[in-house]
Amino acid sequence: HDVGSFCFQPGPVLGSMQAKVESPKRESVVASGPPLDYSFKELKNCAEIEVEEPRGGFGRSSPEDAMPDAPGEITAAGTNSAVTPHAFTGALSPQGLATRTGVPHGTRQRFFVRVATTSVRLNNNLLESVDGLPKSLESALSDPLTNIQWLDLSFNMLQTVEPELLRFQSLKTLYLHGNRIKSIPAVERLRKLPSLLSLTLNGNPIEIHRYYRHFTIGALPQLKTLDHTSITGDERVDANVWFKGHLLRKKKRRELAEEAAFDEDL
Repeated sequence: HDVGSFCFQPGPVLGSMQAKVESPKRESVVASGPPLDYSFKELKNCAEIEVEEPRGGFGRSSPEDAMPDAPGEITAAGTNSAVTPHAFTGALSPQGLATRTGVPHGTRQRFFVRVATTSVRLNNNLLESVDGLPKSLESALSDPLTNIQWLDLSFNMLQTVEPELLRFQSLKTLYLHGNRIKSIPAVERLRKLPSLLSLTLNGNPIEIHRYYRHFTIGALPQLKTLDHTSITGDERVDANVWFKGHLLRKKKRRELAEEAAFDEDL
């Protein structure tokens, strides 16, 4: 299989390579680009993302970005740079592709290569809300709700887990440390992110809650790490037991409140 038979789609400058098979009939290799970096920009709301230039040489995408690339060059959409084919030599060699996709070496097959940015840095800003974040990121990324897997919102002024955040259904890593989140029950909303594996909430007011870690691990059983620390098997068992008890206590309090309200109406 020769490199010349690949089809390259424009995308951000190549960062790390992550190959996967999207369809057994049409093999596709996804190259993960570098993070889109809006850190330390003093952003006060998400709308400012649409007019702010990200760090690291990224620029705004233009109609020319969608044009076919010249032979021997892979243009990075939204940047002023180009990545030449030799950048793909190690990751997209026939041997490499055979390893990543399971296609036997020597089998002639056409691969579609897509370079996608899957990480966004919005840390160390002045954001009080993530309202409008998906729409604002569309100005710099293609289909952010599907592509973003890693999102850093640490050291902002966020006070809760908002519905807009739950729209990023592909999120695997979410950094929320160093904010102003006070409500422990707000953490339960993150159950709506089915792929979430790593979460940070340290440095928020909720961290002082006696059962903060038990509650978070019990409410989000799919987590692998919390606050940059791996969740051990014993810790998970203890947290699950505690959380089940918490749900029972919560149910009992609700029933008692309903009974009290009923007695008052008599």
